[in-house]
Amino acid sequence: MKLTDRQNSALRHPITSILGSKGHIEVIRAMVMSGNPISHSELLDRTSISRQGVYDIAGRLLETGVIEHVGVGRGQLLELRKEFPLTQVIKDLFVAEAERFENILGELRSIISSLEEQPDSAWIFGTAARFADSYGDPIQIALVGKLRSVDTVVNTLREFIVLNQIEKRFDLTLDVVGLTMADLEVKPDYFTNEIIHLWGISPKDLMSTDEDRAGKITSHQQFDKRSYIYAKAWTALLRAHPSIIPKTILFLNKEIDQTTTGEKKELMEWKNLLENSSFQRLKKVIESDSEKSVRLRQSMPFWNVLREEEIAKFERLKLQLETNE
Repeated sequence: MKLTDRQNSALRHPITSILGSKGHIEVIRAMVMSGNPISHSELLDRTSISRQGVYDIAGRLLETGVIEHVGVGRGQLLELRKEFPLTQVIKDLFVAEAERFENILGELRSIISSLEEQPDSAWIFGTAARFADSYGDPIQIALVGKLRSVDTVVNTLREFIVLNQIEKRFDLTLDVVGLTMADLEVKPDYFTNEIIHLWGISPKDLMSTDEDRAGKITSHQQFDKRSYIYAKAWTALLRAHPSIIPKTILFLNKEIDQTTTGEKKELMEWKNLLENSSFQRLKKVIESDSEKSVRLRQSMPFWNVLREEEIAKFERLKLQLETNE
């Protein structure tokens, strides 16, 4: 018997059958990150697999014993089987994977927020943002700032990355580039629809095509309208993902301890609001047209803790609201 044949033993090597293909891994990851029983349709939405592929993979995973059906009839869902001996280990693996990514983004956002002079916007672009990166590919970060200061901001960020040993701790390479608005006009490769927003103004709001210019914001009234749409998208996201609020409070506690600038007062104001408000009151404050609400909306702290799927959902909510206007 060949050694490779032995790898298929359900007794000795069950993980071969459970995680033996990219499709299996995507389905298991989606089930773990969902945290609840999940339908075939939801798996279709959360993976890059075809409908038939989802059914085929689910069938194979059911045979391994790692997942099971719950419910009956058309309401039948899938979930990880608690009695399976390796279920918790598998969960821990995918949770650790997700936490690593969130921690990388969190560290970068925290460092950028602590800079004495901050960029107007920062994002990850390139292969990592397109989900096409391989191990060792540099993670490309774009910072947009004013011509007189952007080089200083970039150099300071690079120094902080070294001091915090981010590349060593996360086993990756970071490549930071500084841009001005003029650079973005002549080097569009730095900006595509596939980006991971880190800081400041949304990159999509920085750029404008010829068609966009016709609808460019030219009055306070138009600006307030867009601000209100963003606020509605935030409250819809927070309602759907309430765990964002306690995670944001933890982030704010960390930032408040490390901040000595005038920004500290603003951070404490957000912390007080999140700790002492019901969701309905928080919603009112975020969506209000009061002077305080308008001011607070300029420094939404939630970006710093969002997971990838939450960022994508925010963008979808915002697009839906803009389309309905």
